[in-house]
Amino acid sequence: MQLTRHTDLALRLLIRLADLGEQRATIAEIAQDQAIPRSHLMKIANDLVHAGFLEATRGRGGGIRLALSPDQIRIGDVVAAMEPHCEMVRCSECRLVRRCTLPRHLDRAIQAFHAVLNEQTLADIMGVSDSA
Repeated sequence: MQLTRHTDLALRLLIRLADLGEQRATIAEIAQDQAIPRSHLMKIANDLVHAGFLEATRGRGGGIRLALSPDQIRIGDVVAAMEPHCEMVRCSECRLVRRCTLPRHLDRAIQAFHAVLNEQTLADIMGVSDSA
C-alpha cells in the first residue's frame, strides 16, 4: 500500500506546525518553506481543519496551527482522514466478486495497518514523547 502525496504532505504539515508550538503560520510561509504549491497546501490544510487536526484563523495575525497537542494526534487517524476511500482493489470490476473472499481479507489488512499507525502519535514520530 502506498500513501498518496496528499497524505504525505498532510503529515509533513502537521510535523512542521508541531515544531512551531502555539505559534500560527500562514499557508504561504509553509508552502515556501516546504516547496509545496500554495493551492495544494491550502486544500490539505482545509481537509485537516475539517478533520479537527488544525485550527485556522483568518485575517491579520491569522494562520494555522495544531488544534490538538502532538501527543493527541494519532498517525492512523490522520491517514484515515486523508485517505477515506482507501481501496486496495476494485472488486466492482471483477467477474469473480460473488465467490471471492479477498476483499474481506484486504479490509482486515487495512484495519491492521491503521491500528499499527494509531500506536504512534505526532509527538512519537517527532521523538518528543516518552511513549516510544
